[in-house]
Amino acid sequence: MPGTNEIRRHMAAVEQTQKITGAMEMISSNRMRQVMGHIDQNRLYFANIRRMMKELLTSPHETTHPCFLERPRSHNTFLVISGDKSLCGAHNANVLNYTLARLKETPGSALITLGHTAEDFFIAHGIIPDIALLGIVHDPTLAKAREVASELTRLYEDELTDDIRIIYTSFYGDSKGKPVEFRLLPIILHDYDDVSDAESLVEILYHPSPQTVLDMLVPQYTIGLLFGVLVQAYASEHYARMNAMHTSTKNASEMLDGLRTKHNLARQSAITNEMSITAHPQL
Repeated sequence: MPGTNEIRRHMAAVEQTQKITGAMEMISSNRMRQVMGHIDQNRLYFANIRRMMKELLTSPHETTHPCFLERPRSHNTFLVISGDKSLCGAHNANVLNYTLARLKETPGSALITLGHTAEDFFIAHGIIPDIALLGIVHDPTLAKAREVASELTRLYEDELTDDIRIIYTSFYGDSKGKPVEFRLLPIILHDYDDVSDAESLVEILYHPSPQTVLDMLVPQYTIGLLFGVLVQAYASEHYARMNAMHTSTKNASEMLDGLRTKHNLARQSAITNEMSITAHPQL
């Protein structure tokens, strides 16, 4: 059995770890509370903007836009959103391994990473991201989403890519906590087959014209979708970290209970040995 000094050092190390994991759980919990104030609105906006785009795609008005033009997919692009930090369970590993598998299925695809862990992961696997964007995922804002969406739209309109897909961790429904992939560009009608509440826009009058409205709407659509997935990924990361740190803190408490029992047994054994030596010095 280890000595009392060794057990005390072990207990001190576990207690320090417990303080760290407890603090990280509290931080993630606070950030979750902050983002939950917006997550319902984000979910509603996410659903409405997809419904609105389906309504426009099925509209009888003669409109066109470069983002509606489906081209042969010879140059595909994947944008993957991971966390900037680890210690969040399998959150980062799940979305990054999913992306790695998709890259193997579509050789020659371009890769854009958001988050330190994504960049480090792919470099470790011998894949250098074509674009690595940092400082976005830990504090998603509409302004940051606008910058990224503008760059992605430029890549598509300049025909530097034919298909842009975003891979992130969902925070909703049956897919919560799992990697989700969807096409950002081009905007294709069959991507909205799951939208069932779209209405007919036959009687809608546009001012100054349907084409002008569409030209203004498409950039806002891409910005809104990208901001939505950034918020979901942010919430998913902190939800996973909160759960992971809660489990670690609980495990540390259980370990401390076991160490205290061992420490008491070691003390009793030492006292018994000391009393035996005192009572029988000749031994």
